[in-house]
Amino acid sequence: MKREFLGDTYDAVKRLWRDVLQDWAPLYFEPRFVPDDLREEFARLTGIPVLEDGTAGPHTILNDPDTGIRLPGTGNQAEGRTHITVPSVASQLRMQGVRCVITFDQSDYRGGHLDRRAQRQIKLGALREEGFDGFYYVSHAPFLFAAPDRSTCAAVWRLLTAAGLPVSRLEALQERPGGTCCSV
Repeated sequence: MKREFLGDTYDAVKRLWRDVLQDWAPLYFEPRFVPDDLREEFARLTGIPVLEDGTAGPHTILNDPDTGIRLPGTGNQAEGRTHITVPSVASQLRMQGVRCVITFDQSDYRGGHLDRRAQRQIKLGALREEGFDGFYYVSHAPFLFAAPDRSTCAAVWRLLTAAGLPVSRLEALQERPGGTCCSV
């Protein structure tokens, strides 16, 4: 998160995630992606509080790296404020009380011949190999929604579509018949 981007349309989408998930599993942002001097403004703008050690009860984590999720198998799996890896998302899903992890992902690996859709499919496949399920919200501000199991993934899918998001904006791992998340 950079100051120059605070208040852009991506932040409005994050507030939507907060609103949709509030009663199911409140959303908290992972502090490592938001500089100390922006945390208060980010929280006020999005309505999303910072994730703190010991956050109790069912909750959702928002990862907001500047760029997104590293493409597995490309060699560079360094993490920082710009990128996170699928194994790190999986680690968060193993934390007590976590129902969902949402990660901003506008990364586009240009070192090969894979379009963005193919890259999203690789990331979803890597998440599945870690033992978890997920799907993408695909737009100018794409997000990976990851869940600890299929039924929880399906619950998130239903919450988003009940809020009015078109199914055409949601992309699941294509090995599934019909291409829908989990057992929706």
